[in-house]
Amino acid sequence: MLNNLQISDAVNRLLNQELVIIPTDTIFGISAIYSSSNINKINKIKKSKKYKPLIILISCTSQLEKLGIHEKLLLQEKITYIVETKNKTTLAIRMIKRKDIKKIVDSVGPIISTSVNFHGKEAINTEKELIGFNKNIQVFFDKEPDDIHPSKIYNTITKLWVR
Repeated sequence: MLNNLQISDAVNRLLNQELVIIPTDTIFGISAIYSSSNINKINKIKKSKKYKPLIILISCTSQLEKLGIHEKLLLQEKITYIVETKNKTTLAIRMIKRKDIKKIVDSVGPIISTSVNFHGKEAINTEKELIGFNKNIQVFFDKEPDDIHPSKIYNTITKLWVR
């Protein structure tokens, strides 16, 4: 778990529109406050397509409404849900379970997060590799994850498992 100083530092950096690397319920993620400009920044660093959608982490169901999602979801641990917004676009949402990361998302609102890697490569999870990934992104490391698998993804529109 991240300590209170790390949580406070991550919150301040996120509020200043910086990217951070933080642990999630599954693997480490490059994260930022949810916005199209931050999505573009992350995709550029990862060498992904400019508008490739990213997972949005929320800390409570009331944040769904802010994202234009009216559907009430049973948000289970380590499952990402693809949902339709009131504007008929889709978003990938996951309710964060880790208490330390939940504090961060409670403070800043929904954040985007994606695995720390270059597009098409394996996710990075060791402290040395995370620190070396991009010198401009602050890493908040606690320990290497026990379970290094990304979240399962369920599409609530098609009713199919994507991953």
